[in-house]
Amino acid sequence: MPRIITGSARGIHLFVPKGETIRPTSDRAKEALFSKIGSRIVGGTVLDLFAGTGQIALEALSRGAKKAVLVERHREALAAIRHNIEKTRFSERAVVMSGDVHRVASRLLREQERFDFIYCDPPWSFEGEQMLSLFPTLLKLCKPNGLIVLESSSKGEPLSFDSAGVLCFERCTYGLTVLSFYHPEKESDPETESDEKTKDER
Repeated sequence: MPRIITGSARGIHLFVPKGETIRPTSDRAKEALFSKIGSRIVGGTVLDLFAGTGQIALEALSRGAKKAVLVERHREALAAIRHNIEKTRFSERAVVMSGDVHRVASRLLREQERFDFIYCDPPWSFEGEQMLSLFPTLLKLCKPNGLIVLESSSKGEPLSFDSAGVLCFERCTYGLTVLSFYHPEKESDPETESDEKTKDER
C-alpha cells in the first residue's frame, strides 16, 4: 500500500483498488523522484496524468505544491483518488478531471493552464505513438523552467519522448520502473545526446 513519504501528510497510507488496473509507483522510485525535484516543488503547480491512486500529486501537495490537477479515466481509480484526497485533506488544492488524457490536456491548454511539474505514468501497455502525439501538448502546458517526467517499464524498450526532439537529460531505473526527465526548452543535440546521463539503481 503506497504512503505519503514526507511533508504535511507524512505517513498517511493511500487506498488502492483491487485488481491489476492500478499500478502504484513504488516508494523507492517516488522517493528518488522527489529527491531530484527538491524544493522546486514548493509553491508550484502539478499535472498528474494517468493519476492512478493520485499518490504523485498528493506527495507533491504534501511537500508544499500550491495546486495539483489529477487526470484519470477509470472509475475505480477516480474513486480511489477522491478517497485519498479526502484522507490527506487536500481538497482545496487538488482538482480531479475525468477523461482521456489527450482531450483533457487539450482542454487545459485552451484554458491557458500552465504547470511547473508534469508527471506522466501511462499503462505499460500504452503505445509509443500515443505518447508522442501527446507530448507537443505537454510541452505547451509546461512552464519554461518546468519539468516533465515520464514513468515507464524497464521490461523491454521503455516509453520515451526522445524522438519528439526534446532532450532527455536524465534517465534512472529503479527495479521495474524507469523515470525519464525532460525540460521543455532543451532540444536534442547530436553532440549532447550521447552524453545522456543514465543510472541503473536496481
